[in-house]
Amino acid sequence: MTLDSRLATVVEAARSKKAFRIRLLDVRDIASFTDVFAFMSGGSDRQNRAIAEAVEDALKLTGERPISREGETNGNWVLLDYGNLVVHVMDEETRRHYNLEGLWSAGRDLELPAETHPASDARP
Repeated sequence: MTLDSRLATVVEAARSKKAFRIRLLDVRDIASFTDVFAFMSGGSDRQNRAIAEAVEDALKLTGERPISREGETNGNWVLLDYGNLVVHVMDEETRRHYNLEGLWSAGRDLELPAETHPASDARP
């Protein structure tokens, strides 16, 4: 399955804030409430909030707003619900503890877009 521009926007926004272990999981065949989970990690509560904010801001530019947002106060797990897309930004401890990726392991991984580097980072 190819990555649509909406998911590419999410990945690029997350990368812009140095999110790591980004994973997109297609669950449309096994979940009734969403089509795709986006999982990503940050190194601190502050970084998690910044990643979530970057994703939300990038999708706002395309006219999308989340149905709900959860976890901004604590920051160890920020969830953005867009209906057919649910974005999870977690610290590694929370991600391991809840193991949502294991719970939804019957889903299909979507290939991430190649990383783009600013012109100033271009190497000869």
